[in-house]
Amino acid sequence: MRTSNTDMLSLLPDSVLLLILSMLPFKEAVKTSVLSKPWMKICHSMENIEFNELSFVKQGESDEAKKEHRRVFLNFITNWISNFQGSFVNKFILNVSDPATCRHIMEQCVKFATQHGVKDLRLDFSDPKWDENEWVEHDALMKLPEHVYGHGSSLEAIKLHSCSFSMPKFLNFGALKDVSLGWIELNIKTLKTMLSSCKMIENLTLKKCWNMEDFYLGDNNVGLKRLVIDKCQFQYEYLVFKAQSLKYFKYSGGVGFSEINVLSSVIEEVEIDYSLMPDFSECGDQIYKLVEDLSACRVLTVCSFLLQAIPSGEESVKVQCCLNIRHLIMKTRMHPYEMFGFMFLLNSSPVLEKLTIEIGHGKIFESYEPPFQGFNTDKFWQQPLITPVCLKKAVKVVEIKGFRGTENELLAVKYIVENGKVLEEVSINMMYGNLEEEKLRLVRRFCTVIPKASNKLKISVA
Repeated sequence: MRTSNTDMLSLLPDSVLLLILSMLPFKEAVKTSVLSKPWMKICHSMENIEFNELSFVKQGESDEAKKEHRRVFLNFITNWISNFQGSFVNKFILNVSDPATCRHIMEQCVKFATQHGVKDLRLDFSDPKWDENEWVEHDALMKLPEHVYGHGSSLEAIKLHSCSFSMPKFLNFGALKDVSLGWIELNIKTLKTMLSSCKMIENLTLKKCWNMEDFYLGDNNVGLKRLVIDKCQFQYEYLVFKAQSLKYFKYSGGVGFSEINVLSSVIEEVEIDYSLMPDFSECGDQIYKLVEDLSACRVLTVCSFLLQAIPSGEESVKVQCCLNIRHLIMKTRMHPYEMFGFMFLLNSSPVLEKLTIEIGHGKIFESYEPPFQGFNTDKFWQQPLITPVCLKKAVKVVEIKGFRGTENELLAVKYIVENGKVLEEVSINMMYGNLEEEKLRLVRRFCTVIPKASNKLKISVA
């Protein structure tokens, strides 16, 4: 039988090859340019372009090596742009630190993108060494070039990290649907103007923005479908907005007052992260109010601080309105101080179907006090507990990640298995590299001897 060395892939039409390349990461797609001249032409016609300094410059390198690799990176950018064969750019991503030292090239890049009708422009000039968990105000390292505002009608998505902009001129971007702002000074008045004027904005992400008095948008409905507030610095922790098209909401920051109006038939997923809280305080009522406002969501992700703090309010057992959660994700240390919050959320979620426990996250606060006097937190699972409705009637899947085999973790598994009457699957994924083979066998053996409340239950330990 004769074999053929024909490159069948190269026989495909250029339009199909371009589609294939667009599905690869940009760095990998560029490598195909060395195959042949036709491949080089196709590669230089790609509509989704990404120039990321971190693909060339590694943080662990010497200063001399970083300087050389950065030079190679900037040369790569200018050469690639000068050899561009296409007529249109759909997405243009530029991640470069210290843009002041190469401002001309940065402006050349942005001009290239806008001249080719870019729809999705993502500019990130933040320094990789900046710590997002520190409350430090970093001034923007770059200004959005003036010529961008003249191409506002084509832009549908924009990301500006450490890149300031002119609010009056920003209003030219009437077609924007997706906005991401990060590492810049931003006041609430600017944000309100943006949302009221650019009415097509559906997705808004704010990351490490500072000098914001609060997040008070008032009573007028905003058309957001996705809202992320990630570690922004507010003078007052006020979350007040009405977004009746909102499907996804993530908040990472401090505990404060909230008044959130969303539609129960629309909101799908919520993530609440208070990991930046410096100390524990009895702020259960404020957290309770936020959870209650978002009670209709189907997927809820919570942090260790929430588990410790939410039972400290007037309602220490459950949310009275009951949560509509189908999938609950707890990021936890599985410490005794978190267990009241653990049970609080189970008691509040009668229709919960899946429980995911991600172990290893969060800070435990020594100033913690249990919500009930005389309750031994160190012996939490050995004391009489009322079985939540969800364990009796709804929870079918429990997934535990980062399992270490501590006493508290083993007893929690025992409680769930003994009380989960409709459980079908419990999956335990051990923390990699932390358990010797003998302990792994002990955990598996422990799970096999637990009396099962459900005859359909299968337990896996890996």
